[in-house]
Amino acid sequence: MEVTETEESALKDKTNRQLRSKELLDELIDKAKLNKDDLEPSVQHIYLSNSLTANEEYKLLELDDDGLNYLLEGNSLIIRGSETENAVCCTKNATFSFKVAEISNPLLITSNLSLSGKCDLEASNSEVLFLTNSYFLMAKEKPKLQKIKNLLELNLYSGRAYEQNNAQKYTIEHFLDCIQASEEEIYQYLNYIQAFQIDGFWRLLDFRYLNQIMDNILKLIEEKCWLFDKIPAKDIYQELDSIYEISVLNQVVLYYFTRNDDDANFYSMRKEKIVYFYADSILRATIKMRFTEFQMILEKSLPSNLGIEFNLCLIQVIFFIQKIK
Repeated sequence: MEVTETEESALKDKTNRQLRSKELLDELIDKAKLNKDDLEPSVQHIYLSNSLTANEEYKLLELDDDGLNYLLEGNSLIIRGSETENAVCCTKNATFSFKVAEISNPLLITSNLSLSGKCDLEASNSEVLFLTNSYFLMAKEKPKLQKIKNLLELNLYSGRAYEQNNAQKYTIEHFLDCIQASEEEIYQYLNYIQAFQIDGFWRLLDFRYLNQIMDNILKLIEEKCWLFDKIPAKDIYQELDSIYEISVLNQVVLYYFTRNDDDANFYSMRKEKIVYFYADSILRATIKMRFTEFQMILEKSLPSNLGIEFNLCLIQVIFFIQKIK
């Protein structure tokens, strides 16, 4: 079937390309003996741009509804990872693998293509801006955070007197540049490993230094006869500020004590944290020991008036317990 466009039915775009008009489309439908009621109400003319862009200039990313809404709300996706690692894509609080999907049929990217049933009852024209045979896709992935602890352990903090000027230190910006995880996941991990912020840098305390601080705090609580659920943090700072920095003492308190809801001036001891601290102190002195011996030493080490009954559940999520047959 041959159809010739009349001058009235011929349209041209801004590049002087001849496009199909609604009148010509009606003529085509009529000559093909088709019923317009059986067709979609819209007709779109798709054509290649005279200046078709190479697909390296644009990249396509497939997102689910949550990911799309995240971007539409004005948020950003950030690609992280060093040159020797696989790239990951991060939101504020989650990490995703970032991979390329190859397809055999090219995807056409147009300027104003309308979805079926969502355009006017007239002919429209869509210019193809570029073609591509690949796109990026994301899948939820476990963040790789162990590197943070490995880096911090290279320069433990033991007090200002032992600081080395040329030692490497890390800020949150450093971690955001090299750690394959979201910002929120990085902060959660820093809290999990009990990292301290000292002079703007994140540090891990040398365990012997932490042990000295905790020993002084617990002895002070015992000397002052403070209740374990009513400990005045300000008094701890006043008593120990000549020995330790207030910022360090404050972070120790935040890790091992909880502010009381009914009176913000007092704190309660986090008993499970204290148990873990003493358990860690005992096991650092040896590779392994019999469980009965460990339990006996731990129970004797805990403050007598702490009111804690030893429970295996307090430590088994952290320490490995091997059953001997």
